[in-house]
Amino acid sequence: MSEEPFDAAAAYRWSLSAEDRARLPYYDGLVNALSKAEIGRTLLEEARPEQRNPMLVLAALHYGALCADPVLAPLYDAIDELAPEEFASRVVSRLEERPDLVRRQLHRVTQTNEPGRSAVLAAVLGELKARGVDDIHLIDIGTSMGLNLYPDHYRVNVQDPSDPSVLVMHDLNGNVRSGALPIVHQRIGIDLNPLDPEQPDDVRWLEACLWPEEPHRNARFRSILEQMKQWPPATRLKGPAVELIDEAVSSCSSNATPVIFHSWVAAYFTLAEQREFRGRVMRHAAAGAIWIYFEHPSSVPGLDPPPSVTAPPRKGGSQIVVSEAGAEPASWGWAHPHGRWIALTAPPD
Repeated sequence: MSEEPFDAAAAYRWSLSAEDRARLPYYDGLVNALSKAEIGRTLLEEARPEQRNPMLVLAALHYGALCADPVLAPLYDAIDELAPEEFASRVVSRLEERPDLVRRQLHRVTQTNEPGRSAVLAAVLGELKARGVDDIHLIDIGTSMGLNLYPDHYRVNVQDPSDPSVLVMHDLNGNVRSGALPIVHQRIGIDLNPLDPEQPDDVRWLEACLWPEEPHRNARFRSILEQMKQWPPATRLKGPAVELIDEAVSSCSSNATPVIFHSWVAAYFTLAEQREFRGRVMRHAAAGAIWIYFEHPSSVPGLDPPPSVTAPPRKGGSQIVVSEAGAEPASWGWAHPHGRWIALTAPPD
């Protein structure tokens, strides 16, 4: 979206929020080492412009470990047995020996598909339910494997991180309602490369996109895959969201309100794509659809994010934006990009 030359070193330095750097010392050390290593910068520059995201390089390295690379696998298996600087140094050394470990994966896209975002989505849907939105069709942009098409099937806000079936989210403002969510009648996901939970390599890539310092996320992912076998089916559309959003909304029956949702997806659109997507979604909102997104405002200028009445309580937060049927987008607060916390403000009446 910018005409300025791509700065790979800066991209690495800004790839983790201050909050995440503090609790992820090994990935903090690794992104710092990659920012200083010529091979780290070169590989990031070789990625497609829309995927020049350090998380792609991190995922490709983790993928190599999951595929039993003889050097990376033992490093990642025992990640907490080395000092963070030693771990980073050994990983970068291996990358200098075998740059193909990452280069072969640069065709992929980062697809974290963090189910914690469903906790934030459920909080917003609970507020909409209180406002009379009882029946919806959920359309998830950048759906990946579709884990965020089921906000009504997760248990949320139970402070027990030892249970992999629970999404733990801290309610910073105390404004999240408890109670029922709208009934979800149809679930539609749109993605350039939707992943299939029945395909082992798709599952492995999604595991690679998780951060190895958080084994509970991997356990939760595996638990969710098992649960999904019993959950309602979803439709997955392959292609650009800008081109498929009209098809997705038009496929929804008239018995419920289409809800268009995305989180850290539009940040990968070009500025022109963001503007076109906003125009299309707002036309659907004028016809009765609801638009919900969690994105960082600086990354989505083409969406014209509304001003926020509050500053993010923690650095790196995503703005919660909601456009109710027939209304302009409004700021409803802030959330951690992976749903670890929410600061829901009192939405306008």
